[in-house]
Amino acid sequence: MLRIIFNRSRAFGALAATVLCAAGIAGTLFATSAQAAQSGQVSGSVTSLEGGQLTIQTPGRAVGVLNALATAATRIENDNFPYVWGGGHGEAGVAGKGEKGPGFNGKRIGYDCSGAVAAVLVAGGLWPEGQSVPNDWGVIDYLLSRKLIAPGAGTGPAEVTLYDDPGVHIFMNIDGRFWGTSDGAGGGDPNGGPGWLNDGAWDVTNKHFRRYHFVASVLKAKTIAGYSFTFDLGPQTESLPGLTAGMKVGISYSTSKYGTMVANGVKYKAPPTITTTTPTTPTPTPTPVSTAAGAVTAIASDDSSFTIEASTGVPMTFEVTAGSTVAQQLVAGQIPVNAVVSVGYTSTPTPTSTTAGSTTVAPTGETLTAVSVTVNAQPPPTGGLGIR
Repeated sequence: MLRIIFNRSRAFGALAATVLCAAGIAGTLFATSAQAAQSGQVSGSVTSLEGGQLTIQTPGRAVGVLNALATAATRIENDNFPYVWGGGHGEAGVAGKGEKGPGFNGKRIGYDCSGAVAAVLVAGGLWPEGQSVPNDWGVIDYLLSRKLIAPGAGTGPAEVTLYDDPGVHIFMNIDGRFWGTSDGAGGGDPNGGPGWLNDGAWDVTNKHFRRYHFVASVLKAKTIAGYSFTFDLGPQTESLPGLTAGMKVGISYSTSKYGTMVANGVKYKAPPTITTTTPTTPTPTPTPVSTAAGAVTAIASDDSSFTIEASTGVPMTFEVTAGSTVAQQLVAGQIPVNAVVSVGYTSTPTPTSTTAGSTTVAPTGETLTAVSVTVNAQPPPTGGLGIR
């Protein structure tokens, strides 16, 4: 258990209290102070967009793992995050609102002990970006299974050691400096949040704490891990059409009194909108109808056509479409030979081919199709005058 000494001489007098911090959760409720309002801009790639929150990963540059860990520890301390029960467990490196318990009010964001340790590890590339954080022993088990740490404290000027009391508390030593969640008496943040423990972290002598050091090959490596930031979406940014994970964004933000960062503006290049339209069938252009008048001179035996001698003296043969009104008139005998008729018809080109020597010539003819027939005069009666 982490015994956090609350120095009453700084707040209420000379009374000292001993409190406990469980891994992933705290054992005391700290007084809270509102963070100073801040604003700024940051850019990175979107890792998640859900529940009214936007999380991005900033680009990193190649740097030694040890330096990355120390830089992240200082950065987190400077942010003055309070202790929040379960804070930092939803996504490694991202301060969270936590869950009901010490330091929790549903609005303020911060870290508990294992959430704070994981936030430093993810900045050094030693914990998967975007992955949730288990309790203290879950952190140790993960690192052991990947042979990143070994039992025992580290030695020498370049070392990182984790101190874990399973199920109770975890903190770390980075190159000779202790870091974790604490109070304002011997170092760290006055609200119990993460920071450098300038009191020397006397819990290192507690027999309940197990020690694990990062192997030398890990600390000699370089990492390009950036930082994760989560923003609440403000009124101007509630709708972000086309924004998806992996896209690069620039965010202007402000910090609320509870420490949450609120995105006031999000700049990104949305993919082009693809508009699909349902193809429409073009309206056919009506075929012009012409008219001709004359006497019927012949009707095909199958009623598929008939011929008239036009008033110009030129014969005209008309095709008849099966089932049409004209076809029905022919079948019924309503258009007899010698009847004088008016014909409405359409004309379409009819290519025909002829061969002259080795050259094929394709002159163009016309097909006339009757669309209507009006009988103007029936044929004269046949036979003689009859004698009485």
